[in-house]
Amino acid sequence: MKKSRVLSIFLAVMMLSSVLAATASAATTAIKTKTQSINLQFDGQALKLPDGQYSFIYQGRTYVPIRYISYALQKAVNWDGKKATVSEPTEQELAALKKQLQIASAGGQKPQASVEITIQPVKAALVFDGKAAPLPAGQPLFSYKGSIYVPLRFLAESVGTQIEFDPATKTVNGQSDAYRAEQGAGGGGILIPGTGGGIGGVGGDAVKLPYEKITAEAETKLAALESSCKATLMNIGLKYVAASDAAVQAQLKAQGLQEIDNCTAKFEVIIADTTAKLTANGYSTAVIADYRKKFNDELEAGRDIAESMG
Repeated sequence: MKKSRVLSIFLAVMMLSSVLAATASAATTAIKTKTQSINLQFDGQALKLPDGQYSFIYQGRTYVPIRYISYALQKAVNWDGKKATVSEPTEQELAALKKQLQIASAGGQKPQASVEITIQPVKAALVFDGKAAPLPAGQPLFSYKGSIYVPLRFLAESVGTQIEFDPATKTVNGQSDAYRAEQGAGGGGILIPGTGGGIGGVGGDAVKLPYEKITAEAETKLAALESSCKATLMNIGLKYVAASDAAVQAQLKAQGLQEIDNCTAKFEVIIADTTAKLTANGYSTAVIADYRKKFNDELEAGRDIAESMG
C-alpha cells in the first residue's frame, strides 16, 4: 500500500508540475527550444516568416511572432512593453498591412532550417479591439530578440479567424469569417489541408459525415490516448519507485514530464482534427469543451492528490 501511495503521489506531482510549469517559468526562467518549419496559410495565401523570426511548438501549441502574423490577420498591433493591443487598422494602416502581406507571401524564400533558440517568458496583457483577453492557463507569452510570440490558435481565434492544423504536412490553415463566407457562396466547399476536396456537402460530391461518426471517432482516439499515456506513466513511475539513485530518479521524473507534454500535444492534434471535421460539416463544436474539461479534470485530480500530501 505504501508503494502504491508513493507511486500515486509521484504521478500526481508529475501531472501537477506540467500544469504549473508554464506559470513558474513565465516568472523567472528562460527556455531553450528548437524552431520548427511550419507552413502558414491564411485565406488561401501562403505566408513565410522572414529571416530571424520563427515558429516553434511549446507544450503542444504553435507559437508565432504576433506583429508579423498581424499582416495575415489584417490587424494593427501596438506593443508598449507591457501590453499588446490588437485592433482594426485605419485605412492607411490597412494599406500598409496589405503591402507587408504581399511582401511576406512573395516566393523565393527557402524553408527555414531548425535552430535552437532561447525564449524568455514575459508577463504582458493582450487587448483585442478594446477588450482584455487573458491567455488560458499554461499558455505563456514569450520574447525573442524583441519580438513577442503568442499561441497562434489563441491569437487567430481572438480576432475571428478559424484555425486548422494538418499534422501530416505541418500546415496551419487560417480562414477569416469573410473568406469562409466567400468560399461557401462560391460553391467550392470548405477545404481541409491535404484533402483536396469539399467537405460537409458544401459543394462537390462529398457526403456529409454524421455527427455521431465524428464524435465517436474522436472519443475512440481520446480513450486510446488516455490508456497509452497512463500505461507509459505507470511504467515510468514503477521505475522511479524502484530506483535508489537520485540522478536516476531525476532522469525518470524528466521522462515523465516529457511524456505528459507528448500526451498534451497528441490531445491537441485530436481536438484540432475533430474541430475541423465538425466545422466543415456544419455542426456545433460545443462538445470540444467537454473533451477539454475531461482532460483538464485528469490533471486537476493530480493536483488534489499532491495537495493532500502529508
